[in-house]
Amino acid sequence: MTYLLLSNLSKFYGNTLAVENFNLEVERGEFVSFLGPSGCGKTTTLRMVAGFEVPDQGQIVLEGEDITQLPPNQRMVGMVFQSYALFPNMNVADNVGFGLSVRKMPAEQIRQRVSEILKIVQLEDLQKRYPYQLSGGQQQRVALARALAIRPRVLLLDEPLSALDAKIRVELRAEIRRIQQELKITTIYVTHDQEEALSLSDRIVVMNKGKIEQIGTPFEIYNYPQTEFVASFIGQLNLIPVQVVDREGGLYRIGTHTIQVEQNHRTPLSSQPKLAIRPEEVKLGSVEGWNQLTALVRQISFLGAIVRIWLDVEGVSLLLDVFNERKLELPKVNEKVVISFPHHACWVL
Repeated sequence: MTYLLLSNLSKFYGNTLAVENFNLEVERGEFVSFLGPSGCGKTTTLRMVAGFEVPDQGQIVLEGEDITQLPPNQRMVGMVFQSYALFPNMNVADNVGFGLSVRKMPAEQIRQRVSEILKIVQLEDLQKRYPYQLSGGQQQRVALARALAIRPRVLLLDEPLSALDAKIRVELRAEIRRIQQELKITTIYVTHDQEEALSLSDRIVVMNKGKIEQIGTPFEIYNYPQTEFVASFIGQLNLIPVQVVDREGGLYRIGTHTIQVEQNHRTPLSSQPKLAIRPEEVKLGSVEGWNQLTALVRQISFLGAIVRIWLDVEGVSLLLDVFNERKLELPKVNEKVVISFPHHACWVL
């Protein structure tokens, strides 16, 4: 049986539709991320699960119980906010144990549970400190520990790492995933950061303008996007206007070049079809059996682990990424080069 069911959820603010017909089934222990740009409805959906917003339409069922109209304190869900929301007059231990105190748990049981959860988040040595004595990363761990202390049925995280430095974000997201897997807790994570969603999630729900664009594993979302929005929002992507030569045969034209594409011919094409291909799938040089184009190098940028090359193919811009290495040989700006990519690496929208 589905652990958490969100069925036909819709939410209006006045005449503005924030979330429309949202449907999702979440399994026990699954880590699901809501990913999309600001204003797409992901936080509103999370707040409906938490009980801070009541849907205008639809139903929320948790472990077979309809919780759509229940107040937040009766849902047994844990929430971690972007702003941490720690009590400044309480030390770490008291912050973590606050939800247990509200539930009138005996003091000794609270102490044991706080000690147990602080060990999981690796803050057992800081339980006497106050929030102002902690770093941003440590404060976020306290907020996470407080949410976990009540043994929630679902853990909800609303962009919890957005206020932290890049390096700390990477470290903490690994910790969040470790803790989630250790406790096997069902988790919904809201983010606009595609790298966070791809690295953390079992599945990703990509949202745009209040609607679901696609649901899938990180591999599926990145490699097999179903809409132009998903394809362009997740990672870098080349979108190149093409002309149809033989759709059944998967043949299209870019300028004077004819290319072959592995394509589901039942997929409707727009009146102005575009070839989609990731920059890392394009290679410098000629590869037998692959599509080949002649291009002019316009710009080269060093980005650390990769080098990004801007190319011009008969007036059409195209990006190519190569992995950096010490003996990497690169073409020069304004040099003509041959580039190649396999048939299966590109698709037409």
